[in-house]
Amino acid sequence: MVFSNKYKPFFELLSDDPALIKKHKKIRYVVLTGSRGSGKSFGLSAWEDAAMYKPGWGLLSTRYTMNSASLSIIPEFESMCEHLGNSRDFTFNKTDVTNNITGTRIDYRGLKAQTKTANSALKSVAGKNVFILEEAEECVEQPLFEKVDLSIRTKEHKNIIIIVMNPTNINHFIYKEFVAEDRDDVMLIHTTYLDNYDNLDQSFINIANRAKERDLKKYNHIFLGHWVRDSEGALWKDCDISPNRITWNEFNKLEMVETIISYDPAVTDTDKADKDKISTTGNLPDEDGIIIASKDSEGHIYILRDRTRRGTRLNIAEELCQLYHEYDANCIVIEKNNGGDFIPTLIKTVDKYVRCKTVTATKGKLMRAQPVQAMYENGEVHHVGMLGELELEQTTWVPDMGMASPNRMDALVWACTHLHTKVEFAFGFA
Repeated sequence: MVFSNKYKPFFELLSDDPALIKKHKKIRYVVLTGSRGSGKSFGLSAWEDAAMYKPGWGLLSTRYTMNSASLSIIPEFESMCEHLGNSRDFTFNKTDVTNNITGTRIDYRGLKAQTKTANSALKSVAGKNVFILEEAEECVEQPLFEKVDLSIRTKEHKNIIIIVMNPTNINHFIYKEFVAEDRDDVMLIHTTYLDNYDNLDQSFINIANRAKERDLKKYNHIFLGHWVRDSEGALWKDCDISPNRITWNEFNKLEMVETIISYDPAVTDTDKADKDKISTTGNLPDEDGIIIASKDSEGHIYILRDRTRRGTRLNIAEELCQLYHEYDANCIVIEKNNGGDFIPTLIKTVDKYVRCKTVTATKGKLMRAQPVQAMYENGEVHHVGMLGELELEQTTWVPDMGMASPNRMDALVWACTHLHTKVEFAFGFA
């Protein structure tokens, strides 16, 4: 795999060349942003591999929550070492990796504590001069980040804070603190799939080309990694969403009274003739909106997952049944209008025990969405973690502008409408 030259300054931080040390003397923060397929994770792993050969260094690699590094993150790093041909130099354990030559160790921890005790990442800062936060878009708690940041203060070695993320809304504290301001202690590196083009499968490139043709805002965000700004005229603003966001740790302490899977079928088009394939021109069927949501005893609604996807009707029916059991749902709410009328029957052929409820769109998208947006303003709807593509649709879809059908947003509206009984009467539940 060939790296983009954009990573050159990042690797210069590891150099013992006095000229490069002087050049980057002020740098404490490195912000690696990138779009889908940009190769930033590969670049970070290669940098970590090289940093492990720095005697006396200590690395702390975190994510907002980290359940089992041994099942995902550490095998990924081991794969990188094998790719570079130096895996024999390392000992791979369940929560850490040690370089057998230098003794340098990288510890893997969750930034957010899994218990009521002290932050697990903070327990591992002793002797560490490198703090890495991957998937930083998931971290919306600035004080939590700063606790670890301010604990990295060794005098013997250069202290480096590495922030890795897919760009999200400009209201995220990472953007405000490290991107929007012109700071001499920050190194900004941004890559896109175009910087990693030669390493990508053609089908991925076809998907990107298709997105560019159909939805330029989505293409700019997902494939070029642009930070999102609320669109003028959009029904939702980020200030409706972010203040009420909660973490999975917080959600898991709550008691839910109802959970549903909400399904909004893709609008039928000519691409549906070949639903499972991507053509040489990048043509794809529209996406089917699938949202998982729950409600607590006080009537607050929690948006858990966005599982929107493409597929044949049978693929979708099988996915809905799997999600129904995975989340122990009470029912699947299905919009009938755009080819969804026979989905309940298809679901019954897959699993006769799954309960379905159909809804009919008797009002336009704007009228259906307005009561749900008001629920957001009132603090009654909470996103659990970050739901990037759903939030992108919410904050950029503008009514009456001829924009593509927002399938994620439509499924969200049906979910909230079903769970909020005070507005059920307006939308023709069956």
